[in-house]
Amino acid sequence: MIVCDEPVSALDVSIQAQVINLLKQLQGELGLSYIFIAHDLSVVRHIADRVAVMYLGRIVEIGTEDEIYERATHPYTQALLSAVPVPDPEARDQRNMIRLVGDVPSPADPPSGCHFRTRCWKAQDICATEDPRTVPRAADPHPSACHFAELRPTTAA
Repeated sequence: MIVCDEPVSALDVSIQAQVINLLKQLQGELGLSYIFIAHDLSVVRHIADRVAVMYLGRIVEIGTEDEIYERATHPYTQALLSAVPVPDPEARDQRNMIRLVGDVPSPADPPSGCHFRTRCWKAQDICATEDPRTVPRAADPHPSACHFAELRPTTAA
């Protein structure tokens, strides 16, 4: 197993692609496993079979590449994915960008209950008092740490 912590973040896009292709080649030839830590969800999608999304050091959603990128249930994951650049201008105009408001809380002094609640458009009273467990949800069985994971975004927040 190899831990890759932001292995391509400071590289030109063409060099990023070369490094990702090399990692995939080595993975196939040597049977390697990677823990691939990155902020760029486009890069993660090219390398990962399973994805864990973290907020303030906690996993808020975990699933296969398809579950996360096609059927995200956690509002933070949905917001991150809505911000990924779309190359097609027509598709770009059709998407619903989720804009988070407020500042990221301090990891040393996170909010009570759900750590994401201060920036979440789905937040309700329970979110302030009860920390949601990362469990499968009815709408989609991959684990998500949200009391209201079944609610899909309807408008940009």
